[in-house]
Amino acid sequence: MPRRWTVILRDRADAARPIRPEDCHGLLNHWWPQSDREHTAAKRWAMNGWPLPLGNRLHHWTLTWLDDEDPAPLDPAELVGVPQRIGDHLLEPLSVTRTFDRTYAEMLTEGYGRFPARAAEIRAMTPVVTTTRDTTGERVPHIWPNPRRLFGAVHRSGGGIVGGSGAVGAVARFAPSALAASWLERALLDLSQLRRSPLPGEEVRLTEHHHAEKRNVLGWLGGLRLDSAAGARRSIDTFATLLELIELTGVGKYTAQGFGAVRVDSVGGGRPAVEVPAPREGHGAHPVRRARPRHVGGTRAHAVAEAEEFGGALFD
Repeated sequence: MPRRWTVILRDRADAARPIRPEDCHGLLNHWWPQSDREHTAAKRWAMNGWPLPLGNRLHHWTLTWLDDEDPAPLDPAELVGVPQRIGDHLLEPLSVTRTFDRTYAEMLTEGYGRFPARAAEIRAMTPVVTTTRDTTGERVPHIWPNPRRLFGAVHRSGGGIVGGSGAVGAVARFAPSALAASWLERALLDLSQLRRSPLPGEEVRLTEHHHAEKRNVLGWLGGLRLDSAAGARRSIDTFATLLELIELTGVGKYTAQGFGAVRVDSVGGGRPAVEVPAPREGHGAHPVRRARPRHVGGTRAHAVAEAEEFGGALFD
């Protein structure tokens, strides 16, 4: 079943350089290996960033195992007191706390109590790389995330699900097929009812992710708010499940540190993403002024930073 751990580590080495994402990636490939045939395929784990310093040689790390059928080959709790090499660092796990332990069946079928989330604030904790391919096959980075890109994609072939990425991709790959197909079709409809608005002072901005292959790729940092316009209880439960999944799986294109890590904070009492005043008596409705496209980071080639409307299908 999907599991998440919070690990506190102490550095036992006088390291010459900072912890690198690719070093963490290598350690987790050692902990949770895939066969040579699957080595280049999507991982069954999400790194959720890399160890963050807490001071006094202490670091904080969050790890997630995504597979519902096969348990993780190694539980990080088994390594308490055993130093692990990450690049130039020797990090000894001091404590391991399991912070999530639910099956996909539970996530897809159970409700969320009397006060389900109708809105949420989503903040990027690490650079998020989001790309699509243009007509020539070249990858084009997108710096303004819409719901379609935030929650990933599902790939189908011959009428059946063959894979996916991100939150919805985890359901496609690992949830029981009898539940996954109908839930994903419903999620497609519910995603179209999500409305995005900015978080004042935390607007989405352009950043560069330092890739393991010694090249920089464009990504984004910042935050945004999502409001659900759905009225049905089932749709609200679906939204809550998507929020839970997005924290587990991360967002965007896979890089050396895993997918982009995000923090989700639910907000009590949703509101429309765009508030339009009602017409006053005796006056016509005021025209709604649309925001002009915002360009982030200058005129960097291929950087798409417009405030795009929701579009596209869940299934690629």
